[in-house]
Amino acid sequence: MENNLIVIPKGIPKTKVLYKEFKYAWNNTSDEMKKKWALDSIKLLGKVTIRRGKGLIKTVGKLLLFSAGEVAGLAGAVVGKRTINHLSGRKKRAFESIKNLGKKSKSVINNTIYLLRNNPKETGPILFLGVLGFFCGAGTQIGEKTFYDIDGGIPDLDWKVGEMTNIDLLKHRSPFFHSFISAAVLETMVFCSVNAIKIIHSKLPGEHDSFWDQVVSKGNWAEAFVTGACTGIAYHLLLDGTLDGGGHLAGLSSTFDMSMPHSAHQTFFVTNAAAEALDLDKKKIK
Repeated sequence: MENNLIVIPKGIPKTKVLYKEFKYAWNNTSDEMKKKWALDSIKLLGKVTIRRGKGLIKTVGKLLLFSAGEVAGLAGAVVGKRTINHLSGRKKRAFESIKNLGKKSKSVINNTIYLLRNNPKETGPILFLGVLGFFCGAGTQIGEKTFYDIDGGIPDLDWKVGEMTNIDLLKHRSPFFHSFISAAVLETMVFCSVNAIKIIHSKLPGEHDSFWDQVVSKGNWAEAFVTGACTGIAYHLLLDGTLDGGGHLAGLSSTFDMSMPHSAHQTFFVTNAAAEALDLDKKKIK
């Protein structure tokens, strides 16, 4: 009988171990659970995309109503010869709003410092993942044009995708990558990955890496990363529509035979940045 010698090298990369454990658990997960996970993932993508659109429409509606109210108030003040008093009152309200915003910002900073001092093991990773997520979303090429300009990140993945596919709609400044769609896809991918780990967790080998346990128990880590990444995407899109607003959406002319003025391209980027910014407080794993 021939003896087989199995040599296990020391220091196997952790990624290989995690992959083997995941594969083992996934193979032992029922097809019904896999199908349910896939269907839930598709539903989640639609939900988070629609949520962003609804949030933007709702905010624009409130802004229009506010503007209409301000115009009506000013017109009434002019007719009633109360213009100076009216403008003085609006000035005071504006100063109060700025003052309250400053107080809230100071409170957030103080709370963050307090948590870092008193509970660094919990707060540190969340803060780190939020910052890491921001640069993953916005990019890491900082200061090539100005110190606040950032290139790369998730929106600029269309450079590579466009080169590989040669599809005009997927080339640089693609409407799919340079919009809140990319943020919705990112959010779905991260949260669905966490949900997949929750499904397979009970199927893992008895002695498995602690990584799986931490993912299941630390759901706020994923939320912190997604919030940071989506903030970065919003920042990237805002720059593309304002200070770095020389670009145009790719593929519109060649694919749909349509053209838009340069201001419309900038408006598209800024609008999508606003939609994503308005959605930042809704990144929760369900």
